[in-house]
Amino acid sequence: MGETNEVEELVTREAELVAELKDVRGMLARAQDVPTSTEALKASRGYAFDADGPLDEVVRGSAEALARYGFCVLDNVIPADQIERLREEAEQAEINVESNARAIREAVKSGTAIEDLVGKNGFELRPAPRVGRPPKLVNDVVWLPEYAKHLAHPTTTAIAKAVLDDHLRIAQLHLRPVASDAADGTPGGFGRPQFRGRKDTREWHTDWPHDLSAYGGNRADLNAGCIRQPFPDVAMCLVMIWYLTDVDQDSGATFVVPGSHRDPRNPRGPEDGISVTSPIPGDMQVTAKAGSVFIQDSRCWHASAMHNTSGHTRVAIVNRWCPWWLSVDDYSPNAPFNTVCRPLNQSEFDALPEALKPYLRHVCPTEADSLQQPVLDRAQAAAEQNQWGFLYLEEHPDEVAEANSDVHVDIGLEGSR
Repeated sequence: MGETNEVEELVTREAELVAELKDVRGMLARAQDVPTSTEALKASRGYAFDADGPLDEVVRGSAEALARYGFCVLDNVIPADQIERLREEAEQAEINVESNARAIREAVKSGTAIEDLVGKNGFELRPAPRVGRPPKLVNDVVWLPEYAKHLAHPTTTAIAKAVLDDHLRIAQLHLRPVASDAADGTPGGFGRPQFRGRKDTREWHTDWPHDLSAYGGNRADLNAGCIRQPFPDVAMCLVMIWYLTDVDQDSGATFVVPGSHRDPRNPRGPEDGISVTSPIPGDMQVTAKAGSVFIQDSRCWHASAMHNTSGHTRVAIVNRWCPWWLSVDDYSPNAPFNTVCRPLNQSEFDALPEALKPYLRHVCPTEADSLQQPVLDRAQAAAEQNQWGFLYLEEHPDEVAEANSDVHVDIGLEGSR
């Protein structure tokens, strides 16, 4: 009985210390002028950084915001004098992508095998990077040659490398417009028209590989796979939304729940009791000027705005950046229309800006892919450390047994109960 009481007392004490640590961290953040509430975060834009600032400071601040809030905004990524041209390109690209998809769907519906459309005029399909898969719609980047010059921006890629890994791949790239109110009365916003127009509705989700519905539900031919709940506390994907129009609470700004990337629940979690269409206390919309990039951890709860009363379409381009070790295209074996790793042929790949090529090699079936140099460099350093150990054994056989006497590893006690 005494032992039971002692355990209960220790459990209570542990809970008190955890709560105290949380309070101390909050006080420390406030002392450092770090916003700790949604209202303070909105008012200060403490999640935003200037791409023209010192690179090390911008990367460090952005990485800290991603760790703390689950998102950040990088202002002034695209020069102001180039935004209009890129916006017009994106608007035309949206038309091209949709008309291409529509033509292919209609041909397939009429009975033509999708494989027979490859190479025919009016159908932009490319062989899939994986053997045995049907062809897919061509990567949207082919319609965006001017934007492609900015996609491997040194600051956005430095942030992604700092958070994810040195070797990165762009797993998805697609347009994401948010319509404005139409002259015929159709309300603006994202999604089906019957659900648009209300400021008090949402469409909460997290992004792949943390998208629990995985694009396909129970269909093995469409399901792209997803991480099992509760998600490990590891960033596995950064989603970048490149805004080509100003965004605020009335013009299609993205909704987020700050800190949700570390919550064990999920809006689509079957056991979590969350309505994906209802506001969540503490949610907010980011604000950003055209030319800015919104970056979020794929675990962050977010939603496209289901209203847009600005009088103009929100124009944006989305891409998902993943580390080399994440399986970006192993599943959804019969999904030619999804945006996962849409392919390029060799000439299209060769036309990409040199800085962008390393991040899209995996979508070109005829392009050899290999680990990028920073990964090789750190592997070489590890190999040399390994060799040093055996050299030490050879040269100091009498000392080797005590060489690690100052190395102590604590047994992890988290989750031991």
